[in-house]
Amino acid sequence: MVEWVSFYHPNKNDVMKFKLFIVIASLSLLGCKSDIARKYNDMIVQQQNKLKAGMDEAEPRLKNYFATFEYDSIASISGRMETKIDAIEQVIKNKPAPKADQGENFKKAVLNYFDYVKSVYANYKNYGMQDNPKGRMYAVQDIAVILKQEDKVFDDMLKAQSIFAKDNNFKIRKVKEENSLAKK
Repeated sequence: MVEWVSFYHPNKNDVMKFKLFIVIASLSLLGCKSDIARKYNDMIVQQQNKLKAGMDEAEPRLKNYFATFEYDSIASISGRMETKIDAIEQVIKNKPAPKADQGENFKKAVLNYFDYVKSVYANYKNYGMQDNPKGRMYAVQDIAVILKQEDKVFDDMLKAQSIFAKDNNFKIRKVKEENSLAKK
């Protein structure tokens, strides 16, 4: 005697429900990854805004101090900016890059940008600490060399941010950069 074994044969509704479940699960995983990437980007933007606020305060004063040859004041403000940038870099270094596409590359580009800005202020400080005209002349040459790199460093950071956003399915707002160090 042969027994019939009943195998489960899903009907179309069950198959569609299963496929819908897989799609929703995939989208929520993508959304979660995208949300983590977006939050990391927002944290970076927050740190950039802190830098911008410091620059907005320091740059007019530095411009005045350069014009009036107040070397101690140039060194003092530039040193404070270096300290502010160090604190910002520590926040970014202490926050791991998200396990999202291009997370590490974005973090490296951002840290490179902050290092660049810090080096500009380090060179300003060096200029202010020089005690003779010849030392200041060399310091001015160093400043000119480093300021030529600004566009590339800034563009590299924006490119990394753009790739990070695209690969993680979120959009970034374009803002006009008004804080060029070279134009001060």
